[in-house]
Amino acid sequence: MKTKGNRARALVAGDRIAVVAPSGPVDRIALAAGIAVLEDAGFVVEMPRERPPWRIFSGTDEERLEELQAALDAPEIQAVWLARGGYGLNRILPMLRLSDPLLARKWVIGFSDATALLTAVEAAGGHAIHGPMVAHDLVREAEGAGFRHLLDLTAGRGWSVPIPTIFHPGQATGPMRGGCLTVLASLLGTPAAPVFDGSIALLEDHHEAPQRRVDRLLIQLRQSGALDGVRGLVFGAMDGCGSPAELRETILDCLGDLEVPIGFGAAVGHGSSNLAVPLGATAQLSLSADTGGRLIGREDGSVG
Repeated sequence: MKTKGNRARALVAGDRIAVVAPSGPVDRIALAAGIAVLEDAGFVVEMPRERPPWRIFSGTDEERLEELQAALDAPEIQAVWLARGGYGLNRILPMLRLSDPLLARKWVIGFSDATALLTAVEAAGGHAIHGPMVAHDLVREAEGAGFRHLLDLTAGRGWSVPIPTIFHPGQATGPMRGGCLTVLASLLGTPAAPVFDGSIALLEDHHEAPQRRVDRLLIQLRQSGALDGVRGLVFGAMDGCGSPAELRETILDCLGDLEVPIGFGAAVGHGSSNLAVPLGATAQLSLSADTGGRLIGREDGSVG
């Protein structure tokens, strides 16, 4: 995993966590349940402000920007954890200040619309975790092993994610980058555009038709040059994105000639399980017909 000068330390009981809502409106009952998980683990939690929604967002651009920036800037905050996804981060991303050295000493956690923020945070030298969100799936992950998996990886312990389906076998090592396919494509042509050169790309989404939307998104990434030099590809479960056979055909038609390992069905992002993956962290992608598929984090104590 990538080592940084100011390394974020493990999340432990007593740490302060700021829960923020920079995207869609938050269900207060679901939020309370997720915050209870964090408080039961011993964390001190700062809740997002209650405010009237604006359009399809949890507040105006100015309100959401102010809340997120304050959490990123606060020296006492050890983790900035998104409440939910939806849409809205792209709108405020250009106004965010992400160069403060405080950023390199805290975790930023979420997925889905959070992909925009995670991509920018990781590029700026921060510590981004693609993982469950407080008012979305944190309760479910706490009932299984997902919450413990997330806390362990902040401590630099070994982590792994099984990959049940192999499209192209092979081995690859590199930093993890990616997230929600739709959001990644929306960043192309902006200063936060994803770059996968030398990396393992994590791509996931839900409820996108394979022969129109998924094909279009993959081709957009491909033609933009974002996937030039990619070392391996890991797809999530892609729930609601058509049949496995249709998805396989679409993915291989769009990306098969890259001649890199391609795995499918990892328990990350939208789906019945959402195991955390630290973006920027070095991982090994191992896809073998004999031993199966797995994404394995490096056990060298460095996290990025």
